[in-house]
Amino acid sequence: MRLSSALCVAAAVAARGVAAFWLEDIAHQGVAPYHSDPNYQVFRNVKDFGAKGDGVTDDTKAINLAISSGGRCAPHQCKQSTTSPATVYFPSGTYLVSSSIIDYYYTQLIGDAINLPVIKASPNFATNTSLAVIDANPYGEKGLAWIPVNVFFRQIQNFVIDTTDVPASASAIGLHWPSSQATTLSNVEFRLATGSGTKHVGMLTEEGSGGLLSDLTFRGGDVGAKLGNQQFTARNLRFYGSKTAISQLWDWGWTYKSLVVEDCEVGIDMVDSNTASITVLDSEFTRVRDAIKTVRKGSQTDPKASGSLVLENVRFDKVGAVLRGVNGVILPGNPSGETLVQGYADGHLYNPNGPTVYQGSDRTYFPRPKALLAGNKYYEKSKPSYANVPASKFVSIRDFGATGDGIQDATSALNALFAHVAGTDLIAFIDAGFYVVTDTVTIPPGARVIGEALASVILGTGSAFSSMSSPRAVVRVGKPGDQGHVEWSDMIVSTRGPAAGAVLIEYNLLSKGEPSGMWDVHIRVGGVAGTEQQLKQCPTAAGGRKEPIRKECIASYMSMHVTRSAGGLYTENCWLWVADHDLEDPVYTQITIFAGRGLLIESETGRIFISASGSEHHVLYQYQLLNTRDIYMGQIQTETPYYQPNPPASVPFPPAPAIRDPDFAEQCAGVGGDVPCEMAWGLRVLGSRDVVIFGAGLYSFFNDYSTDCCQPKSGTECQQRIFEIADAGAPGGGGPGGHGSGRGHRRRGHDNGGSHGGGGGGGGRVSGLETYNLNTIGTVRMITRYGEDVALARDNTAGFVDTVAVYHHGA
Repeated sequence: MRLSSALCVAAAVAARGVAAFWLEDIAHQGVAPYHSDPNYQVFRNVKDFGAKGDGVTDDTKAINLAISSGGRCAPHQCKQSTTSPATVYFPSGTYLVSSSIIDYYYTQLIGDAINLPVIKASPNFATNTSLAVIDANPYGEKGLAWIPVNVFFRQIQNFVIDTTDVPASASAIGLHWPSSQATTLSNVEFRLATGSGTKHVGMLTEEGSGGLLSDLTFRGGDVGAKLGNQQFTARNLRFYGSKTAISQLWDWGWTYKSLVVEDCEVGIDMVDSNTASITVLDSEFTRVRDAIKTVRKGSQTDPKASGSLVLENVRFDKVGAVLRGVNGVILPGNPSGETLVQGYADGHLYNPNGPTVYQGSDRTYFPRPKALLAGNKYYEKSKPSYANVPASKFVSIRDFGATGDGIQDATSALNALFAHVAGTDLIAFIDAGFYVVTDTVTIPPGARVIGEALASVILGTGSAFSSMSSPRAVVRVGKPGDQGHVEWSDMIVSTRGPAAGAVLIEYNLLSKGEPSGMWDVHIRVGGVAGTEQQLKQCPTAAGGRKEPIRKECIASYMSMHVTRSAGGLYTENCWLWVADHDLEDPVYTQITIFAGRGLLIESETGRIFISASGSEHHVLYQYQLLNTRDIYMGQIQTETPYYQPNPPASVPFPPAPAIRDPDFAEQCAGVGGDVPCEMAWGLRVLGSRDVVIFGAGLYSFFNDYSTDCCQPKSGTECQQRIFEIADAGAPGGGGPGGHGSGRGHRRRGHDNGGSHGGGGGGGGRVSGLETYNLNTIGTVRMITRYGEDVALARDNTAGFVDTVAVYHHGA
């Protein structure tokens, strides 16, 4: 181990005399190996670009220079790119701005987590020419700079955004945030002008496909947050004194957890019929006139399933109306006391058959598995900032010899670093770069790992990951049988070239008590520089053309496997993405990449939390729960591969019985019609119990790269089925790598690889499954239960999506 980084850190701290946030003090050695400039700067401190942070100097130009310098993906000039990532750091201070801070693609704006920097709009802030104090996707002559559903890999963390000096009559907005997957907005406070005439808005999100909003505070303003997006998880949002806390512009599915609304006239205004569904759980409304406003009118609602609302464990204290409709109060509150809604739904109910137009609070439909609770709420935990950890405790991968250049083999260096920090008070810091690994990397119990700029990429490649019949982990968290705790955040795991046997993350660790955590750990397969699976190697074969599968485009066996020995895991905002287009191509050209399976959970002990998750474009399925228990899923999202049914879902990965892959020959038997059946499942629940799903968007947009099939007026659909509930089936009998086993016999994987067989279990039935606000697109049948299609899309139209408010599985 070299001590260069540690010595530099110590010298910097000694010179200043005071330890700051660790991100400010560590050595900055991140690289962007596919940028044209070999000296490209990943980390930027705004003060190095002239910002003062004194609350007097106009810092607008200096901040924008820090963001834009160095040949980056600029708005209205660059459509998308991963080759110029950046972390733009703001030390503590007050940064006065007179016009918008313009965010760039693949940018992390990070403030001092110890003492949040304030971005303060000046009294003469140019509201006539600047949409927001921070504009993350500015408008131009042709609309938004970037297509919102393609805005990935960005964060804003640790700030105060203050518009209180701007006249209250001006239309000031704190943040403009049209973003999508792998984006995080966290630990931000919005301070807005108050009073009867205020027009201030904290944040505006009018388009996109998110994503996570967490730990946000809104004070004052006309509207705290104007929110419109396909789907989002919003956790621990707090509103104080806004006229309207949340104006729901539109959505397909939106899950609010741990929401706090105090001293507002309206809590959530969902009076637009383009809002398909909202889920609110573990939340509080205090001194609010109308907590929630809706346009649903029972069986007279048009579209008939739109505006679906689910409440669970929501407290209303001194609230006039819990729920107000267009014709008056639906659920009264108690202006002088407290009302606790343990469970309530307004929408379409399946029990398990239906639909029934339901408006009620039957406790049967709202069980809460005790193993998933912390007190009276479902467990949650924000991504650690390590604000109180000194920089000297962060150990860089550079000190173990890895360069992140995308060429050098970093397998040994990563294993050595993770072993070095495990069980200590040290934290492994993976500087931005591409780290090629040719064999399994193991994160042991007791390790804490954090990356930089969402640009710390572990890249599995080579013969170790080549065999579909002998799958192998790229990154393994614990070995089978290990117990302990890990924290892992802000990294990407990927593959390079053909890797038909690669399991990108194999999770084996059992954490008793406090769950382990993964935050913003993304799986990205193909579609970016360095993967050798871009447009040149993996073009589409659309238009019905039949072409041989390109072996170099068979990119992985499985994205993530939570094995039977694992348990006690909290994940948040982890996106499992198989590239549908080339992010380095200037015109969004689509590509064809084959990855077998999305997320497989087989944990026998359970206590697995999947919050703000997406899994897209895997061949066989996106999520599969097999013989597991005590699973929380909050606003999951899937997409079927765009190329299917050309080829169909059994190509190129034949089903592996040992892990209960879908058998489409069996599942599609007798399913007639012109709509293809052999398409990837969005979600499968097999032989599992005590599973709660608070929001699910299962989408199928394409047939052979054409979106004709998903249009509401097309008269057709893209696939037959998307959500399956079934027996676990017979015990596994071999399968990939010979690792098949039944319940009573488990075979442990080799120390240098892992175990990927084993499923099957004892053929158990599903019990204790509750699904709230299921939204599907492009599918004929929404829910298939033991081979019977119990919910049809045509019965649950909610606009562009089809929505079921409550699916109660029963025994």
